[in-house]
Amino acid sequence: MTVELDLNRVAIPLDWPEIFGRTAPVDLEIGAGKGRFLLERAAAAPDRSILAVERALAYHRLCCERAARRGLANVRLLRTSAEDLLYRLLAPSSVETVFILFPDPWPKKRHHKRRLITPEAVAALHRALAAGGRLLVKTDHEAYAGVIAGILADAPGFTPLEPAVAFAGLPLTGFEHKYRDQGRTIFPFALEKTD
Repeated sequence: MTVELDLNRVAIPLDWPEIFGRTAPVDLEIGAGKGRFLLERAAAAPDRSILAVERALAYHRLCCERAARRGLANVRLLRTSAEDLLYRLLAPSSVETVFILFPDPWPKKRHHKRRLITPEAVAALHRALAAGGRLLVKTDHEAYAGVIAGILADAPGFTPLEPAVAFAGLPLTGFEHKYRDQGRTIFPFALEKTD
């Protein structure tokens, strides 16, 4: 079973029935890391198709190997940037849930321009989400959490959800397990597309 997508061999924007060989709700994880959340989510929700994007080659390969070894037919992995995904690859209203779990906070001021969550990225996510679709975000970085909170509060076309309810029953990432063991505060955010 091939879980890795080759952008030279698929339609753009991405066509989910072509990619997954079925019609099902699509979840998207941006920044899959080592794949702990992805693999647990896919195993627990076989009725959902899940695309995970990871830019780091070593982690991308690791996720591909782990998903293939587990025989997860509802997983596809893509190695590209979040910008390529958001601004070129996603069809409008095509995704049910987007997970952005512990994105790099780029704490140095000169690197803030590299942060994933910007008003433009949130607008692109809004376009990609289906009506009623959800954007679920977590960070452990307090300063970045403040920035995220401001951006999401100002994002048109979304209604905030209670994060504890929105994240209930979802697996934790490897980072979240580690951060909880260290006693760090986790800042969750949940929005629903309303228009």
